Amino acid sequence: MKKHLLTILGIICINILPAQTTDYVMQSVNFKTPVTSVQVSPDGSLILAGFEDGMLRVLDAHHLENKLEIEQAGPAAIYDIEMNPKMDVIFLASGSSIRLYDTTGTRITSWSHHRNTIWSMDLDPSGQYMASTEVNKTFQLIDVYEGEVEQPMRAHDDITFAVAFSPDGKYIASGSNDTQVFLWDLAAREVIAAFHGHSGNIYDVAFSPDGQFVAACSMDKTVRIWDIDKKKLHQLLKGHQEMVLEIEFSPDGKYLLSASADQSIKLWDVTTGEQLYAFLDNDGSIPDIEFLPGGDTFVSVCMDGVLKIHHLHPEIFVMHYYPEEIEKEMAEDPLFLPRQKGEKRSAYEMRTNKANERKEELINLYYHRYLEE
Repeated sequence: MKKHLLTILGIICINILPAQTTDYVMQSVNFKTPVTSVQVSPDGSLILAGFEDGMLRVLDAHHLENKLEIEQAGPAAIYDIEMNPKMDVIFLASGSSIRLYDTTGTRITSWSHHRNTIWSMDLDPSGQYMASTEVNKTFQLIDVYEGEVEQPMRAHDDITFAVAFSPDGKYIASGSNDTQVFLWDLAAREVIAAFHGHSGNIYDVAFSPDGQFVAACSMDKTVRIWDIDKKKLHQLLKGHQEMVLEIEFSPDGKYLLSASADQSIKLWDVTTGEQLYAFLDNDGSIPDIEFLPGGDTFVSVCMDGVLKIHHLHPEIFVMHYYPEEIEKEMAEDPLFLPRQKGEKRSAYEMRTNKANERKEELINLYYHRYLEE
């Protein structure tokens, strides 16, 4: 199912998104093969990328240099990657198996608990349990230390694509083609809450870092965020023009990223539900995104074979919340005037450099105001 979906996504072309001047890309690397999954190591030093042809690459997160490359690490496209808290085991979801590697690239073992293609998986914070989904109504709860299924988790009425552990490891969220998100008590192994509202297949679920919210994204082009304790919808995020494939909360829980088949990544304010920015410079669907630990950068992978590290530059927030103030200050400053009649090129270039420096000063000034408010 996911193979067919991503094949379709790889050829979707959306030409109705507006133009944009920058995507704040700090670094990027182009591969010949579509990148289907990405993960960041717990300490943020490594980026693990899975490919459509089953290859795994481990990159240095600072320079995107290759640290490890395993050809045919999986028997098929790698649709999800996890790394345990000790950072000594890599888990790959490929085909109907989960393969385990050490950090030298040596295969440790392979789990064959699934019969169909594995869509997603997640490790609990302790590294003891893994939840994994396939093209099936049931997802598996696996004891990582024993390498055995502890319990099949059955409750959904249709294919369950999405699964995630809560930050404290006490709960599991699952999302299904039945359009429901279930909250499971891990100890009791039972559903304790259900969240409704989506009108299409659910492709990803995520908990906020403080465990207050659970979010889901869907074929219906929206993201929904629910307050778990209140059991009510907190925010409905609309703006994508195609199915939303992946969501990710920032480490501080203030923001949420959503990645879509419309070739865009959107940044949202979790409190207000406002769209703060759209990263549009992509030539294919975005199957995966991950924040780096600091929260001001994130990595995205695209079906066009490009892996990027983006910066949540202060300008994003300043131009969203203070556009009129910035425009007024720049309009009143002669540094920002067009080239004047008779102005020498060297003088104009010098003034342009000073204008850029002044713009940075204004951005930093208003960004600090934003942080204080």
